[in-house]
Amino acid sequence: MPTDRMSTTESDSVIGLTTPALPPLPDTLRLRLGDCRTLPSLPAAAARVIGLARAPEPRLADFATAIEQDPALTLRLLSMANSAYFSRGGNRVVTCHDAVSRLGLDATLAAAMSFGLPRPGASDELEYDYLWQRSIIAALAAQQLAEQLCPAEAGQLFTTGLIQDIGILTLEAVDADRYANHVPSLRNHDKLRETEHRLYGCDHSLVGAWLALSWGVPASMAAGIAESHGPLEDGNPKRLCLRLSCRIADGWLAHAPAAAFSDLLHQLALLESLDIAMLVSVLEDLQQRLPTLAKLFEITCPPEINSTLLLAEAKELLFEQNLLLNQRLADQRHELESLLARHDALDEQHRMDHLTRLANRPWLEKLLVQHFDNAQLGNRPLSVMFIDLDHFKRINDLYGHRFGDEVLIRFASALENMVREDDIAGRYGGEEFLVIMPNTRRDQASRLGDRIRHYLASQPLAQTEGDPLHVTASIGIASLEDTEFDTVSAMVDAADKAMYGVKHDGRDGVAHYEASDRGQAG
Repeated sequence: MPTDRMSTTESDSVIGLTTPALPPLPDTLRLRLGDCRTLPSLPAAAARVIGLARAPEPRLADFATAIEQDPALTLRLLSMANSAYFSRGGNRVVTCHDAVSRLGLDATLAAAMSFGLPRPGASDELEYDYLWQRSIIAALAAQQLAEQLCPAEAGQLFTTGLIQDIGILTLEAVDADRYANHVPSLRNHDKLRETEHRLYGCDHSLVGAWLALSWGVPASMAAGIAESHGPLEDGNPKRLCLRLSCRIADGWLAHAPAAAFSDLLHQLALLESLDIAMLVSVLEDLQQRLPTLAKLFEITCPPEINSTLLLAEAKELLFEQNLLLNQRLADQRHELESLLARHDALDEQHRMDHLTRLANRPWLEKLLVQHFDNAQLGNRPLSVMFIDLDHFKRINDLYGHRFGDEVLIRFASALENMVREDDIAGRYGGEEFLVIMPNTRRDQASRLGDRIRHYLASQPLAQTEGDPLHVTASIGIASLEDTEFDTVSAMVDAADKAMYGVKHDGRDGVAHYEASDRGQAG
């Protein structure tokens, strides 16, 4: 049968230039393939169809013209187009153009590529009937999985699945006796590939990709053939569809399909990207469509599987999967809560003065900017209170810094209890404290200042050798209702100046900033 197959040099060039990710063939095998004259080949019309498929904008009329040159291939396409699988109750087509139009480009390409390949019964050494059954199961499974996971790839994946094992026929052609005598049963695909690697340095998937490229198929299809036997744990839905289709075909044709599919379902239950219920639905639909497809390709129909048992096992796995998912979600929620708690703790540490446990100066200044802007925009009142503990240096000098720290801690605790819920109290530095009072007018701020003074007068902040130690404070207040401050810094400086005015007047008092105080050093 004539062939338009490329030479070895041409195919190597295609592999190297079109699909750089495709591994090279071992040198010895590459040379033997180049010298082999009995490789699986295509009719000239089928080769022309493949060439047209690579065009930027292939046209149905061009496909029909190429196919009409081969009467046998034309009859095959007309038969397929008029089958129940494709016609779906439509009128009978009688022209090649109408057949191609009904089938679509992908199905036409698949029919052309399968036409002329060795048929069941063509070899006494290999189970060709098994190979063809496996091919149509894989093709249909790949297509249906793709319709769920990557619909745009469904047509090409059908064709890729159909010819993904063409490398087996290629290895048989190049090394007939040795291949037939040494490879194990085709029904154990993993063992088959291990033996091929030992004999030839690669398996039939890479050899099949080489042959497909030599036919001129699109590079993406050849790459799909080369990758078709990879692991299922792959985030790419296209590769997952093709690789899973192989496993489905193996399970379907296994001597004990129930056990094979049980193992497969348990493997798939670990994949978060796949819905077990969807897979069972695909298998049920596959069982309904296989007889028609087998008839179209003139092969023995694959046996039926017990979908009831599959569904029962799938439900059990779904239950287990949901339990695992719920557990993972619970673990993730606990981990997130723990992270948030740690974040809050770190955030609190970042915002808090380590000694007094009040807000620290950077956080006070940030909050004050927010409240200042809000007050300006909303024309609302805002007051700021600056507190300085009197004669604190003397306390440190007389009793030590540890004693002084205890005084600061007790005052901070008292201050936090005296301010209102919306007020923010913090340590500004040393023995200085700042209170931000949103929505607070001058007279309201004064009442808080008086409350602080009365508390300090009535409650000692420490004991010295059994005697109570009372501390006084100088308190300055600045309010937006008294002065239009341009900036936050100006408002804090105003409260600071009012506080220094109290210091100059003898300490232990509360004073408001007045506009006349501008320019005074305090």
